[in-house]
Amino acid sequence: MTPFIDPAQLRPGDVLLMKGIGAVSDLIAWFGDSSYSHAALMVDGGAFVEAALPVSRRVMLVDRLKQSDHYDFIDVYRPTQSSGRPLQDAERATITDAATALLGVDYPLDALLQMAVFAGLRNRIPADKGLRWLLREILDHLVKQDPKHMVCSELVYSALRNASQAPALIISAQLDLPVPKINVTELIKEWLQAHGKSLASAAAIGPHEAAENELAERFAQLRAQRAGLAKQAALALPALGMPPVLDANPKNVLPVDLETSPQLRLMGRLPLGQ
Repeated sequence: MTPFIDPAQLRPGDVLLMKGIGAVSDLIAWFGDSSYSHAALMVDGGAFVEAALPVSRRVMLVDRLKQSDHYDFIDVYRPTQSSGRPLQDAERATITDAATALLGVDYPLDALLQMAVFAGLRNRIPADKGLRWLLREILDHLVKQDPKHMVCSELVYSALRNASQAPALIISAQLDLPVPKINVTELIKEWLQAHGKSLASAAAIGPHEAAENELAERFAQLRAQRAGLAKQAALALPALGMPPVLDANPKNVLPVDLETSPQLRLMGRLPLGQ
């Protein structure tokens, strides 16, 4: 059982990993092979910065701790240097500045679908850790980084990286979590509400019409890129021995990456409902 930590002990730069309540949160956690569905980053003044609809925002921790009807639990992870040295106050101040600079960034809800696809490729299809490492390398090269749109773990990692404190990421063990029991009606409601639509409009939402030639061209480009990158990475794999990812593409960073990073130490669980 994770011990509780006094909220007064939190410091700027601490990473908050949360498990939200609801069908969307359950799916995010399952796709990401983690017990967490959301991430945020502590800054100064007892507040944290998080990616959220419609744009990233600054939230007071005391207010989040009162939202026990929206979150199952919130855990605190403290970043360190690769040597294990605790961060100094100046380094924490740099993280605060980097996170604050990301306030107001749009939250792309549709990116959750992209994240789910990549998470499935990375965490669920291959059992061999070498292949999982290779797929991560390929995805990091294929996905374009767009700092104008960020989801939660992407914002946290981006802020740490911009502050020159990006934690090393590793290829974590597969948890093989069971598929969560999802209330599909509630899931559709959450999705439509997030897009500003009513449940009655669900019948009007149909598949998007796309030009088949354009789709075929896109797939051909992806196949060509993937083939070249796979060949390069496969040749380097024996020599590299699947090293930690030191400069990941933020678009591909999931809560599980932050959870299992050797540079982020679990401090404890925050008491909700206060």
